[in-house]
Amino acid sequence: MVADTGAQTSRWRQCLSDSSFSAIEACTAIILLDPQIDGPYVNRGMAYRRVGDVGHAVGDYTEAIRLNPHAADAFNNRGNTFQSVGDFDRALRDYDEAIRLNPSYAHAHNNRGVVFLELDDPLRAIEDFGEAIRHDGTYANALRNRGIAYADLKLFDLAVQDCEAAFALER
Repeated sequence: MVADTGAQTSRWRQCLSDSSFSAIEACTAIILLDPQIDGPYVNRGMAYRRVGDVGHAVGDYTEAIRLNPHAADAFNNRGNTFQSVGDFDRALRDYDEAIRLNPSYAHAHNNRGVVFLELDDPLRAIEDFGEAIRHDGTYANALRNRGIAYADLKLFDLAVQDCEAAFALER
């Protein structure tokens, strides 16, 4: 591992930033210094996804997983990338693995629920959204998604209740 310097710290800040192209550049610089850590691959994968480069995003998440097979966030983020292109089978496999590695990973439960909604399986979606909410009671997006699933089942009272709770959390 390379010793941390001021420049290295600055690169890490950029690698974690929202500015996609500068994040890609900074993460790449970190990877060149130490290609055996998974974090910069995950962060660069997110940046690649933001700019629409699915192939590089999947490649970076896959490399992060190779380096750290316990990286639940890499599985979750790769699942998000597969979901974004409609590859629901691969997305589900990655969300399943993220949840296996970290059963309380609210975002992975929510994301898997979204896939179940896409696959017209609102009952399974409700289960996952419920798990996400159980692990993070302030997760407004999971509440809203569960409300949508309830509405799909014409359970409008429950749908309104969840959507109102999500709205209250976002105020």
